Amino acid sequence: MKKIVTITLSALLAVSCADMLNISPDNQIASGNMWTTESLADKGMAGLYVNFYRKDLSRIQLRYNDFTGINRQGWMGMDFACDFVSDNYPLRALSDARKDATEFVVWYEWKWAYTNVHACNDAIANLSRAGLPVAKYQRYLCEAKFLRAWTYTRLNEIFGGMPSGSPTHYTPGGVPLYLEVISEDQCTRSQSSAEAVWKAIIDDLTDCINNEYFPDNTLSANYGRPSKGAAYALRGKAYMYLEKYDLAAADFEKVGTCGYSIFKGKYIDFFTEANEKSSEMIYPLQFGEEAGYSDNLQLMIGGRDSWNSWSNARPSSDFVNYFQNADGTAFSWSKVPGLEDWDKLTPAQREVFFLRDGIKSKTWSKADKGTIDERIAKIGKTVFDTYYLDNGNEARIRKAYENRDPRLKQIVLTPYESFDTFKDPTDNGGKIQIGKQLRWPFLDEGDNGGDYYIGSFNNMYVFKKFNCTRPEDLTDRLRCKMDWPLIRYTDVYLMLAEAYAQTGQNTKAVAIVNEIRSRAGMPPVSVSDKEELLEAVRYERRIELCLEGQNYFDEWRWGTYRRMKFQGRDVYGGSPWWGDWEGYKYNWYYTPDMYPWPAPSGECQRNPNLKKKEGWAY
Repeated sequence: MKKIVTITLSALLAVSCADMLNISPDNQIASGNMWTTESLADKGMAGLYVNFYRKDLSRIQLRYNDFTGINRQGWMGMDFACDFVSDNYPLRALSDARKDATEFVVWYEWKWAYTNVHACNDAIANLSRAGLPVAKYQRYLCEAKFLRAWTYTRLNEIFGGMPSGSPTHYTPGGVPLYLEVISEDQCTRSQSSAEAVWKAIIDDLTDCINNEYFPDNTLSANYGRPSKGAAYALRGKAYMYLEKYDLAAADFEKVGTCGYSIFKGKYIDFFTEANEKSSEMIYPLQFGEEAGYSDNLQLMIGGRDSWNSWSNARPSSDFVNYFQNADGTAFSWSKVPGLEDWDKLTPAQREVFFLRDGIKSKTWSKADKGTIDERIAKIGKTVFDTYYLDNGNEARIRKAYENRDPRLKQIVLTPYESFDTFKDPTDNGGKIQIGKQLRWPFLDEGDNGGDYYIGSFNNMYVFKKFNCTRPEDLTDRLRCKMDWPLIRYTDVYLMLAEAYAQTGQNTKAVAIVNEIRSRAGMPPVSVSDKEELLEAVRYERRIELCLEGQNYFDEWRWGTYRRMKFQGRDVYGGSPWWGDWEGYKYNWYYTPDMYPWPAPSGECQRNPNLKKKEGWAY
């Protein structure tokens, strides 16, 4: 059984700066009385991680009244790879035509991060009072500084913007810097510049790196806690944002010397409990099966036929189309045999290619016939008669997903692909259901060989990554135990390749890209042009790191968010397999001022020194 050391400390579970609990006689945002013995210090350090965990695992919606822990689904939905759908709360950072500073995820991220910051400040200020042995004190001090730096990195990525003068420059932002224990009435600072925040982050991480008592890695002892390798990785990222690519490369190189390296097995096999402690894992968010330490990622990933999941996080059709062919060339629908007229049809008409076999020849029930006729009417009878194959429609569309980057079928369940999966003990006698398929239109869930049931959106793709499909994988969908990577080596390695490309070290950059591609079963790239090389790095990051909370920040750092997430449009949205986004279910709205995010409206009311951001509603 996995052991996770955390403890719930009410003093560390505060909200925003102004809302912090008043638990000290001097009105400090601190819990100074609890750092007086080694035992209490151990509990206090464990408590620094509490804010990362969800309290109520039964919900995944982004709501006011029950959301706690790190916001993973919000960043999944903002990513290029994913379309996150909540039944009763849209991701308004995308769906609002005018972005709103009162939006839940805006103030939640601010509150969540500053809860971490003030807890770390408390530990840094008070650890010396606990009478700890020197080595333990120094290690704990480094852990607290690393966590503060990690949290300010998250704040700066969301609210900080890009450095002034950057070729990918966007409206500058920033966040207040609090590096000491303060009282509630001292939470009155304005935003520091992004550059100033990165400097504070670098200072904390440099202290960690220079401390002889901070371990190179935590792959064995103190697994899951920060390490010197993690500090090099995070400081390198800060240098990437500052466009100091030579310093970034030097730091990323050090991560490997600290004992970390890429996972050598099949790509998808890393995302299992069996391999979570490999040398790939630099800094994880630890989960176990025990109540209070488990995760609910399964609830968001997969469909109803996989552990009765809700399938709120779905692969976007653009992400699926982005996977290269197996020979490394770009995928094109019109080059798939039998789909040569793809570009001649409207997105709505392309639905004809995804229809199940036998529509003309089989005998259907009245209800099923009504569903089928509804689809034909939407496509148009002429298009249906021209392109539909009564015996072969399924085989034709399957070709679009064959001979592609092998990671496609490792990450995504595609239409008419045979899939073995487990729903729950009441279905199929509690056994795995064999040969389920995503068929369209969805008609009969059945058991073995039936239609794979997603839920309310049955014409969307399904993630396999992080999706459990066997009865032995979980106790239930709220007891996920696979650790989730906050920093892993592939992330660092590809940023090293990017830093090499930015500093003219093309041969080194290409070697890293090809090492990652070789692991995936893809042919090597051979490029010398800087932009082509950077695009090769971006391809690998988009594929490799999907669902890991990295892509949204990557795309803004690269200046590519509108091109990728919105496909170059100002109005866009989620879409089914055939890409009919317009008026499909909901729209997303791109605005040039949507990044960085503003200081939340409520925080601006509490602290008038915070600057409001133009273009956002308050």
